[in-house]
Amino acid sequence: MNAKWKSILDIPKTEVDIEESAAREHVLLNVQGMTCTGCENKLKRALEATPGISNIKTSFLNSRADFDLNETINTAENIVKRIHAVTGFHVSRIQNDFQTIDVLVDKKRARELMLKDIPGLVETTMMNSKTATLTYDPQIIGVRHLLQNTFGGIGNIAPPRPNSALLDFRKLLRTMGWKTFVATILTIPVVVLAWAPSNVDDKIKAIISLVLATFVQAIAVTEFYKNAFRAFWYDRSVELDTLVVISITAAYVYSVVAFGYLMINRPLATKEFFETSTLLITLVLMGRLIATYARSRAVKAVSMRSLQETKAILSSEKGAGTEIDARLLQFGDRFIVQSHSRVPTDGIVLEGRSEVDESMLTGESVPVLKAPGDDLIAGTVNGDGILRVKLTRLPGKNTVTDIAELVEQANSAKPKVQDLADRVATWFIPVVVFMAILTFAVQIAVSMRLRDLPAGASAGLATTYAIAVLAVSCPCALGLAVPMVLVITGGVAAQSGVIIKSTEATERSWQITDVVFDKTGTLTMPDLEVTDEHTFGDQQQTREIALALTSGNKHPVSVSLARHLSKTVESAHEGQEVKVVPGCGVEATINGVPVKAGNPAWLACTNNADVYNLARSGKTVLCITYDQSLIAVFGLKTTLRPEAHGLIQALKERNIRVHLISGDSSLAVQACAETLGIPVDNVRARCSPAEKQSYVLSLTSDVHNDSCDDLTALDSHDHHSDHESSTSAANARKVLFVGDGTNDAIALSSSFVGVQIGTASDVVSSTASVSLLGSLNGIIYLLDVSKAAYRRIVFNFVWAAIYNVFAILLAAGAFVRIRIEPQWAGLGEIASVVPVILAAMTMMRWKREV
Repeated sequence: MNAKWKSILDIPKTEVDIEESAAREHVLLNVQGMTCTGCENKLKRALEATPGISNIKTSFLNSRADFDLNETINTAENIVKRIHAVTGFHVSRIQNDFQTIDVLVDKKRARELMLKDIPGLVETTMMNSKTATLTYDPQIIGVRHLLQNTFGGIGNIAPPRPNSALLDFRKLLRTMGWKTFVATILTIPVVVLAWAPSNVDDKIKAIISLVLATFVQAIAVTEFYKNAFRAFWYDRSVELDTLVVISITAAYVYSVVAFGYLMINRPLATKEFFETSTLLITLVLMGRLIATYARSRAVKAVSMRSLQETKAILSSEKGAGTEIDARLLQFGDRFIVQSHSRVPTDGIVLEGRSEVDESMLTGESVPVLKAPGDDLIAGTVNGDGILRVKLTRLPGKNTVTDIAELVEQANSAKPKVQDLADRVATWFIPVVVFMAILTFAVQIAVSMRLRDLPAGASAGLATTYAIAVLAVSCPCALGLAVPMVLVITGGVAAQSGVIIKSTEATERSWQITDVVFDKTGTLTMPDLEVTDEHTFGDQQQTREIALALTSGNKHPVSVSLARHLSKTVESAHEGQEVKVVPGCGVEATINGVPVKAGNPAWLACTNNADVYNLARSGKTVLCITYDQSLIAVFGLKTTLRPEAHGLIQALKERNIRVHLISGDSSLAVQACAETLGIPVDNVRARCSPAEKQSYVLSLTSDVHNDSCDDLTALDSHDHHSDHESSTSAANARKVLFVGDGTNDAIALSSSFVGVQIGTASDVVSSTASVSLLGSLNGIIYLLDVSKAAYRRIVFNFVWAAIYNVFAILLAAGAFVRIRIEPQWAGLGEIASVVPVILAAMTMMRWKREV
């Protein structure tokens, strides 16, 4: 291997402080009250200023924050209290290791439970005056047994709650709705008195307007003043609420001063305008209400948690079924899945046969036949048959929630484009404040010099212009431009069987120039057919040794051979010191004798006639050695995935270079490449995991790795290598690596985008940034959905920029004859944010079969 690549791959081991690692805990918080990225940045600053915290991730759309905590420095309870004090957000900790159940109980009974020592009951938390949450360890006590021990039955169970993010949206909408409604009721009379012709005395109008405007101002204290004060006091920062506070305070204070002069019969040239502050507050509240509602609808529409079934049919030993709340399932249960009903949680089929629709997870509409011994996934829909199932995972901790957690975690990670938006937003508010001050100064000069107004009237008029500039500007559109698109994209992709585990994958995939495929289990079906068997010696004993080596190994070749041998071998030898050698095979000792199973090159068996013949026929060859002597050769036939050929052609039509790399023999890999039409100069065989990584890295560098078998040597034609011809543009090449997660983990993590194809159970453990639960066509879907998301992000940025520039110029009076009056400036929240949300919501059209 080239020395440069060897130095890259030889990653030094870092020393780990064992005591510190033991004291480190991952903490997940539910945060209520965040409405925009400004709120999220405030939360992040508060967390960064807290001792003992590292690896912080936040998401205002999912109402969550997670981080690593060093418990020798700080505690989770102290952090929750501090974050609430600094930000004003309502914060609670989410326990991931345990299950929870809501029960109807009064405070007195709840306090009794807190004092009781009930095995398995971890914590009792009062949610409100009538509901408590019981946190329990399901490995110690089942939920039905817990309720029986505490309440004498399951009758106290409370109605199910929506997931935390949707619950937060619901609470926030209820609070904002009431505030907006009250503010509207109080504002209407003020506006009517100010604009409608009437015979009411000016002083009476002013008194009524002052009283009503003061009440509206009181609403603003909890909604705007408190947040602005907290940000300045704890962070010394200026945020969006600060702009609103300056605007409404200036309008209200000026109006109060003008009111005082009116009461002593010395009215100012510019009279009081209480309608400006009241209307401004009401419109900003209304804009935030509409934006929050639209965000909540978008998050709910793409949430994978909606696939969780709320009811289950509990099966007794006699086979009878009883319908229960799905939350009451516990380990050891058997449940029945009726025809055309949704599966409540993960399990293994015990009885029955039926075709199950897994399209909501895999994106493929063809039903999958389930028989005894097969895995059943939560959220899928049963067909015509009836299945009896053994529970393997509890509701709330099953495949549906695993995928939902991965999508939500991806949304908590900020891509580079979001960092750009945050940097712009950091400068936005100071620039707007400067523009308001400049507008005030310019308008005073213009009023006195060109309009011939007195100083007092000029100051009053200039104040209205400055207020309009402050109120009409809105960085929220800039803050929502990226996260709204990414959240919806991640949700619809997950519903199409493409699990995007990193937002960078969404940001990057549309740029892909090269796709590198692993062969076995990726372009070919994961199940191989054993077609040839050559043994040298006692056949039965050889089979037993082969089964001992291959059983338990997850490589597709080992899995297929173990399944084939288990049909004829009743009991296998017990191997000791079993060790998997990535890219080569597996080795162990049996009765003290070294035995190995692996590819012919590793075992130095390439010159064997049987090995040579099988390799020439394009089959995958697995050899078994006993004390370094060859005792068996197996030939396995691979079957290409039905969509593989169409996928390769579709990539070529997009001018994307296709590569094939494998640890298999050269002839087997060459046969696969020729069938699919992959250029031979882009094909490598007999590659170890490290060599696969080197090849991926070499595509974006001037350094090339030739450790694998270059198949151009097998072809008599003169090929012009696409790999070599593009070295001048290497830095511009973006590589997507596709594998099945076996022997290619480092290649997946080293590529520009890593994609693993597998099953729902593989998603969590995968090192790839994207997991495909359906067919390989998910790659085309990923490229397309990434491009669509990129276009919407660009549109959102452009709209946010155009709106703010144009609106500020209008508010400042730059167009002379046309301006935005300060009382209408609050509409800016709606005008700037709603188009951004609508553009993001068009991504929902991308849910499709892949």
